[in-house]
Order: sequence, then structure tokens, then C-alpha cells
Amino acid sequence: MVLAAFILLFTDSEKTENALAQIQNNTQGATELITQEKSGENEKIVQQGVVTSSPDPLPGHEAHQSVTILRLKGDNTVYEGTLSFISSKPVEVQLLYRNMSSPNATQFAPPQINPQFGTMNIISLSGQGSVISSLIQPQYPEDATSFSASLPFAANGLALHNLDGDEFVTTYTVVADQVGPAQRADEIINPPIETDDNDNEDEEDEDEEDDDEDNN
Repeated sequence: MVLAAFILLFTDSEKTENALAQIQNNTQGATELITQEKSGENEKIVQQGVVTSSPDPLPGHEAHQSVTILRLKGDNTVYEGTLSFISSKPVEVQLLYRNMSSPNATQFAPPQINPQFGTMNIISLSGQGSVISSLIQPQYPEDATSFSASLPFAANGLALHNLDGDEFVTTYTVVADQVGPAQRADEIINPPIETDDNDNEDEEDEDEEDDDEDNN
């Protein structure tokens, strides 16, 4: 009986260690921002989960809370599908778009856009390219005690997000197709630098004055 008890204790201990190792692996995976796993086109994802939030992994956004649902992939995979969720706190749906434009493919530098067009939230990923983040705020009832929504999406990454940094728990269902890497179709035309007409007129007047002095 002593031997049996020892074997039972050892087995339970081994199971506990395996369970803890699995939890640790899951926790490390939750903080991963970009996975190098490659996917084939038209691969189907049907995923459900109950998840607690953690600090947003995007650089400079650590004060926010988020739950990553579909991670960015190194091959610029685009997901297309539908997300449904219910959360304990009001959350935004965060869509991430990979920005792969660069004259130097090893740097993935964001495109140079004239400020007159406005700005976008372009976030550098420290040598892994950059992303553009958008937050969609569902319309929740004023007296809601739980917060739910369902919406279609198409993006390189998907998360639930709390801009105020409030921790939350959520359950979600996502059904999506991985429709393959996106083909870039950028068309950025920066306007030429405009010169001030008054400056040109002043320069012409100065030239005329110089000519008059030379003639005299």
C-alpha cells in the first residue's frame, strides 16, 4: 500500500508539473505579438475561448489591457470572418493591419506621407515591420452590466482592447478564413512643395533693382 501510495503521489505530481508547464507555455504564447507560423490560403479557423486580459503587447500601449484573439503572422496573412463576444467591461474591437511597405525589405519602414493628409496610428515593431491599429467601439446599452457585440472583420490581427486599462474577462467565438498574404496596393502621391508667390515676387523685384544699379 505504501508503494501504491508513492506511485499515486508521483503520478499526481507529474500531472501537476505537466499542467503547470502547459499553463506557462500558454502564458508565454499570449504575450507573443507575431508568430512565424505560415498558413495556406483558405484555411478555416473556428475558435472559442474564455480569456482574462493582460497589458497590451504593442510598444507604447502597455498601459492598455487587451486579449489577443488572432495573432499577426510573419507572412502577412489576412483573416476574414466574424467575431462574437461578451465581456465583463466595455471593450473595443482592435483590428491590426500589417504595414510592409519599404524600399528596403529588411527594414519595413513605413511610407512617408505628407502631414497635410492627416495621421494614422502607425506602430513600429522593432525590426519586425509596423502595424496600423484601429479601435472599433460597439454601441453598448447605457444600463448594461455585461457587454456584447458581433461584427464582421478583415485584418492581419484581431484583439479585444480596453483603452482605459481596466482588466476584464471575456468569452468569444471567432469564425474566420485565412485568405492568404495580402498583396500591397499602396498609392501614395505626396504633393510637390509649394513656394510662396510673394517670395518669388520679392526675388524678381530684387533682381530688377540690381539690374538698374548696374545700368547706372
